[in-house]
Amino acid sequence: MRPPRALLISALVVIVLTVASVPLLNVTVYTPARTVEAYMSAIEAGNAERAFSYLSSPTPGSTLALNQDVLSASPDLPREASAETLSTEGDRATVRLSYVLSSQTRSIDLTLVRLPAAAGLFDRWAIEQKAWPTLDLDVSGSSTATVNGYSVAAGEVPVLFPATYLVGFDASFLKSKSERAEVTGPGDSPTVTLSPEPTAKLQEAVAKQVDEHLKNCVKSKTLMPSGCVFGYETDNEILGDVEWSIVREPKISLTASGGDLELTPATAEVRIKGRYRDIVTADEQNLDETLSFVLGGSVVVKASKVRVEPRRLGEVSIM
Repeated sequence: MRPPRALLISALVVIVLTVASVPLLNVTVYTPARTVEAYMSAIEAGNAERAFSYLSSPTPGSTLALNQDVLSASPDLPREASAETLSTEGDRATVRLSYVLSSQTRSIDLTLVRLPAAAGLFDRWAIEQKAWPTLDLDVSGSSTATVNGYSVAAGEVPVLFPATYLVGFDASFLKSKSERAEVTGPGDSPTVTLSPEPTAKLQEAVAKQVDEHLKNCVKSKTLMPSGCVFGYETDNEILGDVEWSIVREPKISLTASGGDLELTPATAEVRIKGRYRDIVTADEQNLDETLSFVLGGSVVVKASKVRVEPRRLGEVSIM
């Protein structure tokens, strides 16, 4: 067994050698270029969580498209990455990154910032981001889309770089050709415009909701059914309840209107029956009128659910 003095001397020698080697390790191992290569290795492996550790920006609030499943499902991830430190000035460095994505060799200069030293000795660097790269999803008729097969909210979607993303729809209700978008740097924000067409299943779902709306409305016993797209106005005194019925159901179809899906305007007819007292003569008479109106409305597809908001276009006419 070594005497305590010998152990102390050995420990001091290790510490001195370690401290003496720090400058060399910081120049050869803990370099800005090595940080970039480690980040690219994480991206290539589809490891989103490890990639985060090499970025200066905190994870944004919306991380649906930043998780490991989305990244690893990318149709194309970078390969053959190499990095070279071009300059270091104080706590900032410039690194030139080269890699292959979608069979094309690309190059980009990245800025890195120095972080507090590990163990108080070894340099730590992070890739600087003033904002997260995003996919700007410009979607007609839907508040959601899919990125690499996973549902996300339309609009600006934070993503990791460099990678290729496949943007499309849940084919149950909307269909369109999937679009590829490449995000190649920290400041990239490519816009992906999708104009989906409604599927037969969506049209059936919309028709069902419109049918339910009208059937619920004709159950009312009042002149102006609450929340409904039709009603009957009169100055005469209505005696008792009225009875509504559907005479002509609207033909349901969908059209794109700007960034929304809309019900194509369609004529519907309802009938109202009851008794009334004439406000002038006080005579009591039967009420039996057929009313015609044009039905429209908006259609929103969100998270595989359909919401129809019917509305009347123009005035109700008496036939």
